[in-house]
Amino acid sequence: MRYVKIGLPFKKRSEVLALGAQSKASFCLLKNGVAYLSGPCGDLGDLRNIELFEKGVASLRRGRKSRPGIIACDLHPEYISTRLAKDMTEKGARLKPVQHHEAHVASCMADNAVKGAVIGIAFDGTGFGRDGNIWGGEFFTGSIKGFKRAAHLKYIPMPGGEASIKKPWHMAWSYLYNIYGMRFKGLKIDFLRRPDKAKIDLLTQIIDKKINSPLTSSMGRLFDAVSSLLGICYAAEYEGQAAIELEKAIKCQVSGVRCQGRYNFKYKDEKDAIVIDWAPVIRGIVKDLQAKKDRGNISLKFHNTICAMIKDVCILLRKKYKISKVCLSGGVFQNRYLTSRTRPLLEEEGFRVYLHKKVPAHDGNIALGQAVLAGT
Repeated sequence: MRYVKIGLPFKKRSEVLALGAQSKASFCLLKNGVAYLSGPCGDLGDLRNIELFEKGVASLRRGRKSRPGIIACDLHPEYISTRLAKDMTEKGARLKPVQHHEAHVASCMADNAVKGAVIGIAFDGTGFGRDGNIWGGEFFTGSIKGFKRAAHLKYIPMPGGEASIKKPWHMAWSYLYNIYGMRFKGLKIDFLRRPDKAKIDLLTQIIDKKINSPLTSSMGRLFDAVSSLLGICYAAEYEGQAAIELEKAIKCQVSGVRCQGRYNFKYKDEKDAIVIDWAPVIRGIVKDLQAKKDRGNISLKFHNTICAMIKDVCILLRKKYKISKVCLSGGVFQNRYLTSRTRPLLEEEGFRVYLHKKVPAHDGNIALGQAVLAGT
């Protein structure tokens, strides 16, 4: 198995073995100021991948004569990697759980040798939050010594829990019901013609009764909802399909000219964090759908909206925390349109922007971030 070798600019007192996340699982050994990050071993829900993962960890430890004092893992108690980490700590090492999205940000810092305080943006589909909810649309401020959750998307129920990941239309319905309530019946959009009444009634009941409907701030789930609303991806056959096809649908035909058009977010300070309200975005999309606007142009406007929101929130956070370095991480930032437009928008405002270079933006970087934070 091949490893990415990363020399760290941070002083690390402890030897750390980090076991990453569940999906795109990787592991990382931090020893003598150098991090050795494996390539992704797949989803640990597959027994064959678990065997590959465990053999890789054992091989790396033998090759580097490793006796880590700290075993780092994700906060999620049900991840296979977390369970493996707990098993290893019984042999004398100390267990140190690390929040998923903080690990994303730390991995980007390590990948770019960034020192000091940053605004860290972690956008993905799923990650266990410190409040027990599912995070994924997060802005942090701080350094490898500690992060503060400074802004996030407003929470929305995920009806059916993890089933919403494979059925993006669940999230589309959740957003509509949250905004319009039972008035949704008056919305003349094609999306509402597809699910039958029995399914909609069931989703409505489990949301109202809070049955298997965890709250999420996930940017990935917002992308899923928009993709489904536009009729692009109703049910996903592979990971990230809804977001991937939403990006492909972008219609931007004016060569050399920046593509225009966007919706709006609202921002509100709550409990010392900025909560980003997506309701105006969904209302704008519904309005365009009712007007029979081209879905490629709607996708373009949605992507432009996310880029503008990132810029707006970073400006608000810079004013409050005096930080001008921005790190972007998480699976959502595999979206080329998003990264290619966000970076210049931030740089025009005087921010220094960091994207991943040696390691992927997705969960394959989690182990690196865990090792960095756990070894501080």
